[in-house]
Amino acid sequence: MSLSKDLGRLSFLLSALIFLLAVEVDVFGIAQDFEYDYDGVIADDYSDWNRTIRDLITLLPGYNCTGDPTWPYGVEQIFPCQILPPSESPPNSVHMLRPADINVIGAIGDSLTAANGGGACSLPQLLFQYRGKSFSHGGDESYETVPTLANILRKYNPNLKGYGVGTGTWSTDNAGMNVAVPGSVAYEIQEQAERLVQKMKDDASIDYEKDWKLVTIFIGGNDLCEVCKDKTLYSPGAYVNNVQRAIQVLHNKMPRTFVNVIGILDLRQINEFRGFVCKASHIGFCPCVAAVRDDELEKEWTPTLLQYQSQLEALVTSGTFDDKEDFTVVYQPFLHESKIPMIGGAGDLSYMAPDCFHFSAKGHAETGKSLWNNMVQPVGSKATAWVLDGPFTCPTKESPFLYTNVNSRKGASSTKRPVTEKKGGAVTADTADDGPGGDASVFSPAHQLALLVIGAFVSMFNLC
Repeated sequence: MSLSKDLGRLSFLLSALIFLLAVEVDVFGIAQDFEYDYDGVIADDYSDWNRTIRDLITLLPGYNCTGDPTWPYGVEQIFPCQILPPSESPPNSVHMLRPADINVIGAIGDSLTAANGGGACSLPQLLFQYRGKSFSHGGDESYETVPTLANILRKYNPNLKGYGVGTGTWSTDNAGMNVAVPGSVAYEIQEQAERLVQKMKDDASIDYEKDWKLVTIFIGGNDLCEVCKDKTLYSPGAYVNNVQRAIQVLHNKMPRTFVNVIGILDLRQINEFRGFVCKASHIGFCPCVAAVRDDELEKEWTPTLLQYQSQLEALVTSGTFDDKEDFTVVYQPFLHESKIPMIGGAGDLSYMAPDCFHFSAKGHAETGKSLWNNMVQPVGSKATAWVLDGPFTCPTKESPFLYTNVNSRKGASSTKRPVTEKKGGAVTADTADDGPGGDASVFSPAHQLALLVIGAFVSMFNLC
């Protein structure tokens, strides 16, 4: 590359950054407030700004893909379970709920649930939320090519409502009932829960009182990444209380609902990834893990992680929310001991987006499968780690129900479940709806600028 071209790209990059700095107060500084506002006029105004930023991003050096995103397995997935029918009539008890009885799916969380970078093959694409690939909620294509929890449930109920497709923020139509906002921490998800209730009530296709709903809550990564900066705001007790308030909203206002609460992942694993891009990204996204010494992690951060996990599990399994026949909350611990596989002494980047922090499509696929497996495993016998490319757990005629705290104790579902080995995998899905057609993300301004700078310099100087 010639010096003149390098200087030209640097000049363009500086212009782009100046533009972003000029508008960040109006756009990114209050972007989350805009996303939370349910007023159509504000949403339209915000979409205009997003389109402006989106168009700028697509011009940045490093935007164009050099190859396809990493997809799960290279060949189409074959769904291994027998498709059991729904109940003869809609059940009145959540403890007798079959997968095919679920009518609506929703999600609450942060950028992992919004699926930032889930279909990305370059750093600037981390600014897009690939909600159609989200492990808990994405409905792009089908299970055969995008194996997420929503697409698993669509095998049982092809008329499932609420799943997300393509890219966009929570307020775009194609987001469905995924109200996750990138950058969110636990004290912000009560508002997400309120918003989810309202979105479902406003959707004419949903019978709010009669439809059975599945809502997945996954939050806490950003709290743990900031805990060293404010040990009171992000303490385990505060974290659990904030999650409890969000669950309470659903408990009070959302009938016929099964809620998944996912235990937090051990973020120390990000230090297994090598390279300039990974390290720079991790320091920006998770300074309390990436920018401290190992001995400090073990002394202070690791005990906090374990308290996040144990205290949240204690809340969910306490029976606090088991006082209604049509509502339950189940703790899914499959991430507690999950480990990213290693290749050549470093973390396998195929499971991660280009920033080495968010999940790739492959990472979302494995996470979605592991969440499903936990849902059909009894409380007290649930897997605490994903088994990558491993067995798929299936309901049976003898044990057809999703496991809850109550039916696990009563033995309403058998604790013996057949395990069917997965066959095949996924091919690269059509990405026509992914990328430039989506809206920009709502990462903090610092994260936005870091991604843009790193992406441009990686492109210009081949740093990775």
